[in-house]
Amino acid sequence: MNLVETIQKNLGFHPLQKIDPNTQEVKKPENMSVQDYLPQAAIPVVLLGLYKFSRTEEGNADLLNGELQNKLLKTIFTKNTQQVIDKVATYTENTSEYTADKMEIIAWEALHIIRNSLSNQPTGAKVKTFLADQRHNILVHLPASLQIGEVLHDDTIDDRTHKMEGPISNPMHWIEKLFPSTDRTKEENW
Repeated sequence: MNLVETIQKNLGFHPLQKIDPNTQEVKKPENMSVQDYLPQAAIPVVLLGLYKFSRTEEGNADLLNGELQNKLLKTIFTKNTQQVIDKVATYTENTSEYTADKMEIIAWEALHIIRNSLSNQPTGAKVKTFLADQRHNILVHLPASLQIGEVLHDDTIDDRTHKMEGPISNPMHWIEKLFPSTDRTKEENW
C-alpha cells in the first residue's frame, strides 16, 4: 500500500507528482489552482508528522487507541504546528486557515487508513513499522524548498539521498528497511 496515493484517492485530490531527482522540486501544472495544488505539500508533510509522532510508544498508543483531541495537527506537531502550516501555506500560495483545515482533514484520513490497515491485532510496534515502511513514499513527494526538516529538527528529511529513486537507489531503500542505521536514533529523538 502507498499511503500517499491512498489518501489522495480517498479525498478526491489530483494525483501527486514525485519530485524531480535533479531539482528536488515538483513543477506545478499551469492550469492547476492553488487549492488543488495544496495536497502536493500537505499530504507528505502531514504524513511526516505522523511518522515522527509514531517514533514513541506514547505516540503509537495515541494513534491506536483514539485518545486524540479534535485538533490532530496540534497533537502531532506540538509547538511547531503553526510554523508547519505556514510553510505549507506559503509554498502552495494558500491562506493559513484554508491550509490548516485541509491538513487536519488529511491527518484524520491518514489515521483512519492506518487504523484500518492494522485492524488485525494492532500494536504500537506495527504502527511504527507501517509508517517507517511508508517513509520513502512520503519523501519522494516532498518538495525540498519546504525545508520541513528544519522545523521538525530532522536533517534526514531534507537529505537528497533519502529521496532518490532508480535502478540502484530502489534496492538500497529496500535494504535500508532491513538494517537499522544510526539515523534511526536521530529520528526517534524528535
